[in-house]
Amino acid sequence: MTKDTTPEAFVPKGSPALAYRDHVESVFGLKDPMVIAITSDGERGIYTPGALQLVHRLTQELTTVEGVDPDAITSLATEKDIRGTSDGMLVEPFWESPPQTSAETQAIRERVEQFPLMLGTLVARDGSATLLIAETLPDADDEQVYHALLALTEQVKAQGLQEGWLAEDIGLYVAGQGAVSGYLSAYIAADASRLNPIAALIITVVLLLAFRTLAGTLLPNLIVLGTVAVGLGSMAAAGVPMYVITNSLPVILIGIAVCDSIHIFTQYYEELANNPELSGREAVARAMSAMWRPVTLTTLTTVAGFIGLSLAAALPPMQSYGIFAAIGILAAWAWTLLLLPALLSLFRPRVKPAPETHKATHGIATKIMTASGGIVARYPSQILMATTLLLVIAVGGATRVEFNDQRIHSFQEQEPLRVADGIINQRFDGTYYLDVAIETPQPEDLFLPENLRRIEALQTWMEQREGIYNTTSIVDYIKQMHQALHEGDPAYHAIPDDPALIAQYFLLYSASGDPDDFEEEIDYDYRQAHVRGQLREDNFQNVEPIVLSLKQYLDEEFNSPAIRGNSTGAIDLSYSWLKPLAGNTAAGMALALILVLVSSTLFFRSLVLGLIATLPVAFSVLMVFAIMGYTGIWIGIGTSMFAAIAIGLGVDFAIHTIDRLRTLIRDQHLEYGEAVAILFPSTGRALLFNLLALALGFGVLMTSKVPPLQDFGLLVAIAVLTSFVISMTSMTALIGVLRPRALFAKREKSTTRLSTPLVQQGFAHIGLLKLLATLSLFAFAIPSVADDSNAGLQIMQAVYERPEGITQRANLTLELTDRRGRKRVQQTIVLRKYFGKDKRQVLYYLEPTNVRDTAFLTYDYADPATEDEQWLYLPALRKTRRISASDRGDYFLGTDLTYEEMKRQNKISLKDWRFTHVGESEVDGIKTVTVEGTPITEQVADELGYGRARWYIDPATNTIRRSENFDIQGNPLKTALFNDIREIDGIWTVHEITVDNHKTGHQTHLQITDVAYEIPLDDDSFEERTLRRGVRQ
Repeated sequence: MTKDTTPEAFVPKGSPALAYRDHVESVFGLKDPMVIAITSDGERGIYTPGALQLVHRLTQELTTVEGVDPDAITSLATEKDIRGTSDGMLVEPFWESPPQTSAETQAIRERVEQFPLMLGTLVARDGSATLLIAETLPDADDEQVYHALLALTEQVKAQGLQEGWLAEDIGLYVAGQGAVSGYLSAYIAADASRLNPIAALIITVVLLLAFRTLAGTLLPNLIVLGTVAVGLGSMAAAGVPMYVITNSLPVILIGIAVCDSIHIFTQYYEELANNPELSGREAVARAMSAMWRPVTLTTLTTVAGFIGLSLAAALPPMQSYGIFAAIGILAAWAWTLLLLPALLSLFRPRVKPAPETHKATHGIATKIMTASGGIVARYPSQILMATTLLLVIAVGGATRVEFNDQRIHSFQEQEPLRVADGIINQRFDGTYYLDVAIETPQPEDLFLPENLRRIEALQTWMEQREGIYNTTSIVDYIKQMHQALHEGDPAYHAIPDDPALIAQYFLLYSASGDPDDFEEEIDYDYRQAHVRGQLREDNFQNVEPIVLSLKQYLDEEFNSPAIRGNSTGAIDLSYSWLKPLAGNTAAGMALALILVLVSSTLFFRSLVLGLIATLPVAFSVLMVFAIMGYTGIWIGIGTSMFAAIAIGLGVDFAIHTIDRLRTLIRDQHLEYGEAVAILFPSTGRALLFNLLALALGFGVLMTSKVPPLQDFGLLVAIAVLTSFVISMTSMTALIGVLRPRALFAKREKSTTRLSTPLVQQGFAHIGLLKLLATLSLFAFAIPSVADDSNAGLQIMQAVYERPEGITQRANLTLELTDRRGRKRVQQTIVLRKYFGKDKRQVLYYLEPTNVRDTAFLTYDYADPATEDEQWLYLPALRKTRRISASDRGDYFLGTDLTYEEMKRQNKISLKDWRFTHVGESEVDGIKTVTVEGTPITEQVADELGYGRARWYIDPATNTIRRSENFDIQGNPLKTALFNDIREIDGIWTVHEITVDNHKTGHQTHLQITDVAYEIPLDDDSFEERTLRRGVRQ
């Protein structure tokens, strides 16, 4: 199961805000980076030799951290100063080597403070802190990078203190939105691994207290295991990741799954206690006959609550939460009605002898419930009056509830990442971004002064808004260059009037700056620009008015046919999906109440009883809102789900209570007082343990390290507690006062019970059949694994045995492209000849001149016991170097093909891999079969450089059409496409290969021409001693 803890996970599919944000990030190369903050509270702040030495060393070390893009590190050690000289404008780093004296550091301080773009963004305005910003590679594990940065900062700081060049007051902190996204995944996983066992232990203790038998403790736990397995397994099978909020799903399923088992065990032991002569199977049948209807209805009403949540929610995590919780609950119902009876029939647990039974039956729980029943029966009117008073108080609190959310609150206050985020946002202008994407109709429209002045006015307006502490755009750089070219005169810190002059500034800058220095501010055509506003928090209540006013300003003041702006960025995206959350919460609650009302009405065949059953959960939700209002708990991402869930869970108490009262009053003709006296110590006791299971299960979430889950667990626990208390007291009292006809109309005992011996025994038999069917599925599934493995080997063997001809000659053109699109072309000739079953191959380079006459010779032996041999001739040294087969995973002379791949030529060594046939697919419209491979040993994996590979085979030609290679950690490494496959002299031949390296951004393109087979080639052309003479044929 995968995890998705990014903010984008909450955005509905097809969201225009997300699509536009992605477009803007693509145009300007924007990413969520990791941030390292260096702080100093000394008199000179970070402008000391030691602090700047720390900046320099950390910048260097960051380039070696796995997952960090070494070309995307920003710090005072990498940024360039723009300043004027007598000859013009100078663009240069703030230092080549770190300053060693106070005078040098003071000079750097003066240069930084004369460069406004640095202040508040890279350096604190008071000089007390500076940032190092590191972007990660596309496929990097951000969580590992975060921990690597923590270790790096500790290591370098300790080294500096030990060597004496670093002061004690230096602080180091790691944060940033990239760190939040990266660490949150591991954070919630660790939280879940702690919460789930605690929840299981608590449930076990509750069961032990309830039944005091081994069977009553262990058998319900099997139901729990099956429920959680189906709930989470269905998520994994559907490809749905684990989100922050679904982290609580296992805990919830554990608590819910055990409730029905408690009722069935209670009824089972009651049947045995009342009828000691019953056999175990008969007791099971009677218990199931009595409980299947209320258990089914409570399942449906609980499912209704979660379905209401899913249907009303617009956010994918909440939709998934509702759906898969419902699936898990249905699974619990199925396991309870089918598996549990079978297990009870097999193990036949017996009730304890009379004296012990008396103690167990009339323990503390029974005494409490008996006393409570007496109070309800004697004082129904007083109970209803107290409930009414409580209702008035609850309404007052519910009106104070606020809707709000803040992502960093997913971490505890003392969590280092949250501490670091607070310190950085306190000292700098903010790490939360509200962006504006500027678009103009024509290229170079952003050289026009009038457009630049409109952007400048937008920045001024944004900085006047409370909560926006700074803005940056290309305008700031233009003004800085304009001032620099006028000897640093502040009067020229303005936009020039001449568009030609602006264009020339960029040309002048390019003479000493890097081509991508302005990538985040302006596009290549000078048609689109990016304005970034900095905020110190993403608190929804505070950012909502900012976003709304910005959108209004853009629509009414800024946009015109000549230039347009659209709000975007992390703040705008969060606003887009948080805004409808409050409405979704109300809709989900209303839908859940309606579904519960309909289900209850249909079950009891009475609208009055349906309404009565719904009252306790409605009251419990109101009570929770009141507590939220009085204590200041927000309705946020996590807490917004409680209402729909609490409704589905809480109605169980009302349904079991009403159903038992109906049996006692209508079917057994008891008076109300007599029915209540029986209800409380029997059904009430079972409901009490249900409450303990649910409340303590959800209460486990209160120990979570994720604050929203703490609040969620607290609120649901309060809600189910309130539902239980109101169901047993106020609702029961209301029934006694109203005396609804559906309960008090006497009739004969129901004939709809499943009472025939055949039907009763069916529960146990169906459960046994279910177990056998499940086992049979596993039994039939086992052979398929071996079949897929054999099929994979057979497919790859056909590829390996594909005819190649005894000899071959071809011309190869290699086009190598780096990540910036720069190309290098190489011309080669390849010769190949079989010597029996052994293959020899030599490749000669013709162009470019720096690799001319380089030759690569391989001996590929058919005997697995014989190690392959490889030689490389280097003409500059006039020497031939033998290459060990253990180096075959190295990349060949700057290409993206390894030595192994160069000699295999669209084939794979059978002795290196274990193959598995995994399916069929298409590559460029050609049907292929897909085979996955894993190296046979770790040593082979290290030699090849791959931990896994996938090949797409054309069965018509037995050629590889596409290959995908993964590194030792399983990360995507590269993809190769094999095109223009034609038959030459009866042999299928690849004429074009394209390899993309996903880590380096490098590409290799091979064009194969002038292919000839079965031509005469001298044996000595494949000897190591003849490589230096070059190609002769």
